[in-house]
Amino acid sequence: MAKFLPATLEVEKPREGDPRTVKVRVWTDVGVRAQTRWKDEINEQIDYVNQLLTPLLGARLQVEAWRDWSRVGEPHQALAQLAEADKGDGVTWVIGYIAPPDTASKAMAELGFGEPLGHYIVVRGWAERQESEALAGSLPDLKETERTEVIAAHRRHKQTVILLRALATTLGGIAETDPSWLLHPSYSKKQVGFSDRNRELMTLALDARLADETEQVVAKKLLEAIEKTQWGGWIASSQDEVTKRMRNVLDQAKAGKTAVEIPPAAYDQYSRIKTLALQKKTQDALLELENLLTAYPGNAAMHMLRCEIMLAAAKDPKASDQARAACKRVIDLAPGDPSPHLAIGETLLKAGDVKAARAEFLLAEGKIDNLREGKEDAWRRLIAHYQGMGALTWTDEAIKRAKLENDPVAVQIAQVRARYGVPRGSKVVAPEQEAALVAAVRAALDLIYASKYGDAERTLAAAEKKWPGAAGLSGARCDLGIRMGQIEAARAACAKALAIDPQASWALYLSGILALRDARGTKAGIEKLKRAIEIDPELGQAWRTLSKAYARTKDTAARDQLAKDYQARFGQPLPP
Repeated sequence: MAKFLPATLEVEKPREGDPRTVKVRVWTDVGVRAQTRWKDEINEQIDYVNQLLTPLLGARLQVEAWRDWSRVGEPHQALAQLAEADKGDGVTWVIGYIAPPDTASKAMAELGFGEPLGHYIVVRGWAERQESEALAGSLPDLKETERTEVIAAHRRHKQTVILLRALATTLGGIAETDPSWLLHPSYSKKQVGFSDRNRELMTLALDARLADETEQVVAKKLLEAIEKTQWGGWIASSQDEVTKRMRNVLDQAKAGKTAVEIPPAAYDQYSRIKTLALQKKTQDALLELENLLTAYPGNAAMHMLRCEIMLAAAKDPKASDQARAACKRVIDLAPGDPSPHLAIGETLLKAGDVKAARAEFLLAEGKIDNLREGKEDAWRRLIAHYQGMGALTWTDEAIKRAKLENDPVAVQIAQVRARYGVPRGSKVVAPEQEAALVAAVRAALDLIYASKYGDAERTLAAAEKKWPGAAGLSGARCDLGIRMGQIEAARAACAKALAIDPQASWALYLSGILALRDARGTKAGIEKLKRAIEIDPELGQAWRTLSKAYARTKDTAARDQLAKDYQARFGQPLPP
């Protein structure tokens, strides 16, 4: 019977790491809800989708809510109707299921709908009678239970493929020529997965979407990824449609600005030059750009492109007079534009000149608010560089100027400060040395966990000479004392860390452990652990230790609530 079953969806090279939860909201119309087991069937399809998405993209769909959908009209109107019914708040996709077609169709364009960069998907239901009749001619004389099983497998495969294909379309996926790939225009029971090129696009788009990057940023990344290398596995008309959609998004984002900076007559040539640069055809790009600049000598955007190309090509950007001169020309033509400073700063940062890069980034900071479009993107670009440098203070300052205090990056920086004892306003370490201090604390802890206590002691001693009074180093000494059985020394080190930084979460966690060594200290230990979790919610060790403390006090209600909160945060049960 197995040879009559559809292919199994699979991924050759699974993505490493824990999957990210991607929330979706599901709407079902009357025609779908009239079918038996409709919710179970959809749940099974989503489970099957997750079996592919988890190793493919490191993501797992989770239904946030189900909604009844009272819609009328043609199937192709459903996508717009879904957008009207649901604003999409709080979810990555809104998925609508509508009544099945009257025939058993293999045309994917008739079975599932989605648009590039869209957040809405429509899937047509399974036409039970028509699909079963269409399959009957290809099946042998099977027992009724076997026939039911085979048809159910075909239903699960086809409906899952429709949903996956629609999801892929919203992530920039392009129709493929191979019938065994899921983005082929026609459905086949032999379809097993996506091509590597489409996987690349989908990964890029989903990662950017989950990082809350703007539609314009995603469009730019996708366009660059598509055009960097030609590939014959895509259907040309589909590739043209997707790239056109990306360009339209970028043009709309620059409404009024692009028209001024890049004249319409020069836009195609300008885009071609950018493509040549992405393909590393630097000389061809610069030669064509020189011709364009002959016609538009005062166009700042074209000079900016020249600046970026020359910086990328220079082996030693710091010493490249030509590249710096090209960027200086942009500054002369558009003195209020932060772009050349960002480009120069990024190149200097790659060359390891943090001081010079910081100087350029400061100039950029003073100009970002001049932008009419893309202001937030520019701030995020700058913040990402500061975060990558490990400069906590500079990152905090940029986040504040950008008014992004509630952004996940701000939460991450606060967590690093708490975990490694580097409080805001610390006089112990200069901003440009914060990354080195955090690295020293991490190195010491790694040695401690590896039971290399002598090496850990030497690492801490060297770091304390550089940064005397650093709370994170004292916290690491506390950990070392506990591991070596030097309990009083550990208590003193933890107390010192918390005196310097009351929000040092690691020291709070260790203080809780020390307090719990004595039954009389259980209450104090619980308070320390609760405070550590409040400050640093991702500190899983503190949760698990607090659970044991609640078990000691037989506080079942508190332990049960902790278990619920742990499940919600970490996506897994709290260990006993």
